[in-house]
Amino acid sequence: MLSLVFRIVLIVISIGTAAYMLKKIRQSKLQIGHAIFWLVFSGILVILSLIPDLAIWGAKLLGIYSSTNFIFLIIFFLLILKCFYMTIEISSLEYRVKELAQKIALAERKEWDREQEEQDGQSKES
Repeated sequence: MLSLVFRIVLIVISIGTAAYMLKKIRQSKLQIGHAIFWLVFSGILVILSLIPDLAIWGAKLLGIYSSTNFIFLIIFFLLILKCFYMTIEISSLEYRVKELAQKIALAERKEWDREQEEQDGQSKES
């Protein structure tokens, strides 16, 4: 069974996290797509806090001794999943940045070559 103090702490932290995410969205410092995970995460923790029978049922289903341990397992699982998806996104962004830097370098090189040809043409005319 979840202790009352643990349930209250989960609710307060979850609501605080949700409020912070909403504030960052309003300030345009966080994209809605990224905040959705944290809002859902907070919602899950609030639901598990308000309905402790879900945590007890999940713990029994997985053969976990304590419902508190089940909640920590859920938290760890969701955070590892988030890290995995963020790693994929970072890898994709790194590839796109590398590709963009190469395109910019090629464009700058073409511009430099064009300027050199113009200078060579002007010095031959003189």
